[in-house]
Amino acid sequence: MPERSDKGYEFFEHTADVGLRAYGATREELFVHAAQGLITLLVEDSSISPKEMRPINLDADSIEELLRLWLKELLFWFNTDRFLPGTYQLEEINGAALRARLTGERFDASRHMHGVEVKGVTYHEFRVAQTPQGWEASIIFDV
Repeated sequence: MPERSDKGYEFFEHTADVGLRAYGATREELFVHAAQGLITLLVEDSSISPKEMRPINLDADSIEELLRLWLKELLFWFNTDRFLPGTYQLEEINGAALRARLTGERFDASRHMHGVEVKGVTYHEFRVAQTPQGWEASIIFDV
């Protein structure tokens, strides 16, 4: 088994797309690390200031669908409002619901480096699994 990244996520090549493996000791940690991976794709290692708080409430039929909806919502916020979350306070997460508060700011070209244009979160090879080490997910982003 490959060694896990200290960041809680790592990227891998996937044809014309970008793959992300995210890890966490808990479901909450997994969701935060997956979000951090997505934001890193969008703005590389730019720092994000806590200027604005946004609540997020999602419901799904499974943990996989919940993670996919989470990432799709964050991508939607970036594409419509240029909002970049920097901190994540997950208040509730289970197989069917997620309640959280995210703090961040809007993209500022003078301070943030534009990364990869992510078009969407695909269903291709998307998986979430509980392992002896905690939780892990494999996600392919359409770029």
